[in-house]
Amino acid sequence: MRVLLFGFGSRGDVQPFIALGKGLKAAGYEVAVAAALNFRGLVEGAGLGYEPIRVDMERFMQEDIGKEWLSNSSQNPRAELANMRRMTEAIADDVADDILACCSRADVLISGLLAVESLHTIAHVQKKIHIQGLLAPFAPTADGRAGLQALLPRHYNIVNRWFGYAIEAMLFTALRHPSAVVRQRLGLPPVTRRDFMRAWNQTPTLLGVSPLIMPPPRDWPPHIHVTGYWFLPVPAYEPPTTLQAFLDAGTPPVYIGFGSMSNRDPEGTMRVIVEALAQTGQRGVVYSGWGGLHSADLPSNIYLLDGAPHDWLFPRMAAVVHHGGAGTTGAALRAGVPSSVVAHIGDQWFWGRRLHETGVGAAPMRRHEFDVPRLTATLNTLINDSTLRQRAAQMGEDIRAEDGVANAVAAFQGIVNQPPPKD
Repeated sequence: MRVLLFGFGSRGDVQPFIALGKGLKAAGYEVAVAAALNFRGLVEGAGLGYEPIRVDMERFMQEDIGKEWLSNSSQNPRAELANMRRMTEAIADDVADDILACCSRADVLISGLLAVESLHTIAHVQKKIHIQGLLAPFAPTADGRAGLQALLPRHYNIVNRWFGYAIEAMLFTALRHPSAVVRQRLGLPPVTRRDFMRAWNQTPTLLGVSPLIMPPPRDWPPHIHVTGYWFLPVPAYEPPTTLQAFLDAGTPPVYIGFGSMSNRDPEGTMRVIVEALAQTGQRGVVYSGWGGLHSADLPSNIYLLDGAPHDWLFPRMAAVVHHGGAGTTGAALRAGVPSSVVAHIGDQWFWGRRLHETGVGAAPMRRHEFDVPRLTATLNTLINDSTLRQRAAQMGEDIRAEDGVANAVAAFQGIVNQPPPKD
């Protein structure tokens, strides 16, 4: 049985699919991962087949359309959806052709967020099995703990579920263009909101999240499986001598980095970081990332990092301040260190909120709120709140005891071994 994992997006979208793919391959399946051109080496280095999506994600996120999406969305959800729509429209034609090509060579299709309806349609037409592989909870629920944009996040209330359906309707507007192109290629009528909602809400789903940070709601259907995080084991890592020397030279530093989030003002962002670290007396490891953070004359208490595996780096940190991607959030939790989120887009605010609500992180902030007073307050909380630090350490132990990939493989086998549904 040939399995395709459609991991379109940034590294945080692709790496968990590689981890799941390795688990499926170990269980005897033939596995390929579809991903942007940037990630071919990562996929093939893990021993999996690679299917190309002809987009350079890093370059795309550095263009004006990417910077507009990431820089101006945190304070305006409508602008975020409009920018997402413009991005998907810009790449829809090429991505649609790639989707059709790689799906033709698979028996089971596992879709990420951006291709749910497209792969649902292809699976129906070509008599294939379709499964959602998601890294954040999009299914409507009354439970605020799993409501991505819950109006009442600390409550179980039907209002949260109604609002979840409203969010799905808005996402249909933002994400429908690639699906419309796929349907056009297949000679089908345009995608409707009903098509989109059916694909999202009726497709068997593997959710690569720990139930410790997001307990499964009691009003979810049984076809949604909360498996635990899909962590990718990495080979032994040898840090640069300069990084190791910095770590050895003093107390554990604070990590500050925003991953693949591009940045219109990297110099201004760095000034905030430098000043907040100075005011708190902390050492810092700052990840440059796709945001292009840099400074010609950094003080000696800051190390500018090009990159390092999270599972090696985070346990060596005193705390982690990050953008709130699902994968980075999971890595910080597994490391057992307190963390906090500077949310730019999408599900990042949700993860920041859940870190805070479970008592393992400081209160999140939106990207447009990122300034010296707020970052200083966040760092003081992460470093000085002993109860928070103890809870983070215990959460790390508990998450390290989970095996999300094995759970997801077992759930996958239960899905593909079911009798096919009748039309």
